[in-house]
Amino acid sequence: MPLSLAKAAENTTGLSILDKYLGEELSYQIGFWLIGHCGDAKTGFLRTNVSDIYRISLEGHGVGFINFLLGRVKYSYLSFCQYLPDEDRLRPLYFELKKKRGDKQSRRSVTFNYAARKIEFFQTESSGKTQVHSEPMMPARIYEDYLTLFYNFRHGYYGPIERDRKYRLPLYTKKQMRPVKLQIADFEKEKQFRSQEFNQTDKHFFMQFQINREDVSSGTGEVEGWLSSDATPVKGIIKDVIFFGDLWGDLMEKQMAASNRRVKIPATVKNKF
Repeated sequence: MPLSLAKAAENTTGLSILDKYLGEELSYQIGFWLIGHCGDAKTGFLRTNVSDIYRISLEGHGVGFINFLLGRVKYSYLSFCQYLPDEDRLRPLYFELKKKRGDKQSRRSVTFNYAARKIEFFQTESSGKTQVHSEPMMPARIYEDYLTLFYNFRHGYYGPIERDRKYRLPLYTKKQMRPVKLQIADFEKEKQFRSQEFNQTDKHFFMQFQINREDVSSGTGEVEGWLSSDATPVKGIIKDVIFFGDLWGDLMEKQMAASNRRVKIPATVKNKF
């Protein structure tokens, strides 16, 4: 499907993406082959103190002795976005990725400036080196960051989630477009991978895709995992992670925050849009 011509899938539930997911909070336990619990991660999709702007977050951190050895590792993915009711999807305004280890921190941000028709990239490395770059936005092209794509895909904007199907998904978090090629396994392959799972509960769709390896500290950027029947990610595995090998996350809790709960947009971010 051309990235500029994607259309919303038929909404068989009658619920908008906000009806289904706003307030969702997912908590994961992170582990690898040697230690079953070496970190925690949590996602959140909340309203902000600014009307019609929403915040999606994914934050992870190490725990225990391994975290101490590695220097207190933290990851943070943050997206501020709008809802487009005519298309029933989320549109990114500002995306930020932070990685911290000990006293060293790197940050990368993307500003989606629709009024000026340009996309602006900013990066600060842990060494302090800064890079700035901008590109013009293309007419009729769909722009996504990791977190808006996370929800738009689950909602069915790029087509229904079904076995033996391939998707080509737009992603703009670095210079130049890097589409994500995601594949959901057919029944036979799904059966093969399910047989390897100790806990098979709620594992309905097995998917594989590849993203920028730097964003997940992986040698390959390969990711695989399971979705439940309602498209909730119940398990994810990042392959070939530095220091760990394959690193997995298991869903421990899914809850909905109060509908009136709001988070404040930092002043340093608010002036971006």
